[in-house]
Amino acid sequence: MWKHQYNQSLNQYLVVEPSKVVSIKNTHATKKRRQPIGTKAILCGCLIDGTGRPALNDVTIIVKGNKITAVGKRNEVKVPEGAETIDATGKTVLPGLIDSHTHFLGMGYSLTHLQLIDARSIGEIKEGLRDYISTRKIGKGKWVQGRQWDDQNLKEGRYPTRHDLDEVSPDNPVALTRICGHMITLNTRALEACGITRTTPNPPGGVIDRDKRGEPTGVLRDARGLVTPHIPPPTHEELRQGIRDAVALAHSLGCTGVTDCSRPDESAPHLSTKPYIDAHRENDLHLRCHVMTWYPREWSGDQWLTLGTLKIGIDGSAGAQTALMFEPYSNNPATCGVYVGDQERNKRVVAEQHAKGGEVAIHAIGDRACYEALDRIEEALEAKPRPDHRYRIEHFEYPIDADIERARKLGVIASMQPNFVGEWAWPGGMYDIRVGPERLARGNPYRRLLDLGFHMPFGSDGMPFHPLYGLWSAVNHPQPGSRITLEEAVRCFTLEGAYVTREEAIKGSLERGKLADIAIFDGDLRGNWFKLGGTEPRAIEQQKAGIKRRRAWMTILDGEVVHKA
Repeated sequence: MWKHQYNQSLNQYLVVEPSKVVSIKNTHATKKRRQPIGTKAILCGCLIDGTGRPALNDVTIIVKGNKITAVGKRNEVKVPEGAETIDATGKTVLPGLIDSHTHFLGMGYSLTHLQLIDARSIGEIKEGLRDYISTRKIGKGKWVQGRQWDDQNLKEGRYPTRHDLDEVSPDNPVALTRICGHMITLNTRALEACGITRTTPNPPGGVIDRDKRGEPTGVLRDARGLVTPHIPPPTHEELRQGIRDAVALAHSLGCTGVTDCSRPDESAPHLSTKPYIDAHRENDLHLRCHVMTWYPREWSGDQWLTLGTLKIGIDGSAGAQTALMFEPYSNNPATCGVYVGDQERNKRVVAEQHAKGGEVAIHAIGDRACYEALDRIEEALEAKPRPDHRYRIEHFEYPIDADIERARKLGVIASMQPNFVGEWAWPGGMYDIRVGPERLARGNPYRRLLDLGFHMPFGSDGMPFHPLYGLWSAVNHPQPGSRITLEEAVRCFTLEGAYVTREEAIKGSLERGKLADIAIFDGDLRGNWFKLGGTEPRAIEQQKAGIKRRRAWMTILDGEVVHKA
């Protein structure tokens, strides 16, 4: 039986086999990281410690260096002489939030791309594209990339097509990625640059949308592999700067740790890890990061950077209608979604990763995809039982009852993204339209999974990257029976995020001896402002917008203040 343990003295992970301890090669920094000094006393208004226990009022936290040395009621904890006092009265103090499913590197690099998350019409997309090309003085023939348009928010109620983009960008190849990352719209110049014509076959696991004459509309579903080779890749320094920019955003949101699930088609397999490794070696990585790979590898790293989770994909997304379902889509009976992966490769690499003692993460949204993902995990565990595995299914949105029970018995971790329900699971919303009321009602069953004892780390998948909005979405789930408490939601964004990367002994909760990663938010999250204020769609949208505008009051990482509002 394999176990992973964090060795405090060696500052690295060990693989522990019966009667044998083997040190794994890690990514040691070549420059010594400056150690925090001094003592801080945080006077908390409301403390939610990440364990799931009820919130406490009037608590003091003592931080010495980079560790928490005391947590208790103000009248029970003595503030050391000379300590720096941080008065968080009237505020909510949480462990540093951990986003357990992001595309962090890609997000950081693409912050310089055209941002379309606020577009409310195809007209606004076109206007934004025109302005972006003009203000940045992008020359003819140069690629233009944009991201995060969401057809649910577009008044036309459809996907943008090449014809829309051609109107404002006839001279530049344009690629605009949907918010889910599983769909992209190209203009005519981009289709030409990629060699996509009416005779181009659908790639394995992908779809080229075509009009009645058989011509490509410019919309590609899970077919980005046809495009990426034709777009100049980012330089190494651009990716390094992307990490810096993403880290600054994370700090502003109270986020102190992430798992990066970046795909090879978002950059390249080697580009997904090398920028992190180099940043860590040069002490330029100011966030705790776990980076998944698309190839088997053993677990390695330290408290700042870990590798060792294999990620594979089974399906796409509900928004792109490529999430794999047992039954057809409610709005498109011609499809049940797409199996985007290579089934034989998936079987092989899961078995290889299992043998290496690393972890496995499988992207599965639709009920059929969840079924297939569990098959892969079950095959590996039957061939070689491993009681302490921490295999995870990413999203796990629409599992059938039998597969919830199968996942429980197998000990599978449900890695969920509550912002999905906040964005799309309201009555009449995108999920309702795509999957219908029956599947909508059983989707994202947070309450049920927690009651069954599942480990359930929360992430955002960058839709949007905003842990506080994820907390709000979880406690105000559109299906009342699936709502969880604020303390449970905080645990899912903290201690569960540490558990899934085998770091629960050193981070994820505000307890004595743990790393001093702390997020402080203005106001009391238990207040009415953080509860659903009504069911009228406009009121919901206004409340969501208000939550998304909020930033952390202070973020402390490794005992140092890295953000102050």
